[in-house]
Amino acid sequence: MRKDQADPTGRPSSTLPATVRVAVIGAGQSGLAAAYYLRQAGIACVVLDAGSEVGETWQRRWASLKLFTSAQFSGLPGLPFPGDGAHYPGKDEVVAYLRDYAERFDLPVLTDHRVLSLRRDGDGYLLTTAHGDCRAEQVVIATGAFGAARVPDFAAGLSPDVPTLHTSEYQGAAQVPPGTVVVVGDGNSGRQIAAELSETHSVVLSCSEAVSPPLPQTVVGRDMFWWMSVLGVMSLPVNMQAPDPIVGDRVPELVAAGRMRTVGRVTGAEGAELLVSDGERVKPSAVIWATGYLTDWSWLDPEMLDDEGQPRHTEGTGVLPGSHYLGLYRMRTRGSALIGFVGRDAERAAAAITAAAQGTTTASPTAEGEPA
Repeated sequence: MRKDQADPTGRPSSTLPATVRVAVIGAGQSGLAAAYYLRQAGIACVVLDAGSEVGETWQRRWASLKLFTSAQFSGLPGLPFPGDGAHYPGKDEVVAYLRDYAERFDLPVLTDHRVLSLRRDGDGYLLTTAHGDCRAEQVVIATGAFGAARVPDFAAGLSPDVPTLHTSEYQGAAQVPPGTVVVVGDGNSGRQIAAELSETHSVVLSCSEAVSPPLPQTVVGRDMFWWMSVLGVMSLPVNMQAPDPIVGDRVPELVAAGRMRTVGRVTGAEGAELLVSDGERVKPSAVIWATGYLTDWSWLDPEMLDDEGQPRHTEGTGVLPGSHYLGLYRMRTRGSALIGFVGRDAERAAAAITAAAQGTTTASPTAEGEPA
């Protein structure tokens, strides 16, 4: 994808440049959107990704996964998501779209280039990879909201004879032995998986104490995200403590039909049993941990991190000059980590990068992420 450094056969080069104006770390939706805007502005960049192919993170998700945003609200800047805008894309469609996007706009992606460390280097940054070093004037850290699987500490008390999977490992019902499967975690992923397993298993869904507001996927024939966009909800600052809404939730109807039951929050494990907050004990044949992810930022310059090891930034603008973040959960708005809405933050970051490269300043962005 780097035609400016093609080999004699005309194939794109996979050579890591020694220097570059901007290094984008991560070739997921956020990194690709940033590269799109940077290329539109004529700013030379390289996109470094740990995976062997664009979209590899999506490729690893479970087979039946579907976005809860319709195709109309799942596209990146410059390229609508293909097909009927009202349908809800599966994960393989997302993978194909991301790869097509990178190729369509000739984005300079280098796969199999995990960034091992990022350090401040004079007025710029030094990136160390397994393939060598690269110096960049500015950096966009777009490694996404999903890192390593998070499993509660008390899981260590569960007998090793009880099979367990994290949602990052789950591929389908065939992986799960017959009997009663407990899904721990009732976010969108946990509920999707619980609904799928209810076709073949006895399912117990462990629900947290926080009430997640249910949202239908359509209202009066319109996608819920159409309404949220029209009303400006997707552009508003968001409370980090508020639970995510559950979109298109089937759990209540499955419970009413006797195909699933819910329990309170699982608080512990003893041998072959899980302990529920109200004192109930559940003996599962398998457990699915739908308990989210942890992100390891230890590869960043310590100056870029706060006392809790998290990036120091204000709405994506890093504390160190020339550092920018994209795709973090609720970084600026409810859409900051969603494929169809990351473009707003990416455009904002690219505008700041372009202004810094040209020695100018940018106007304060509007709620839509566009210059006022």
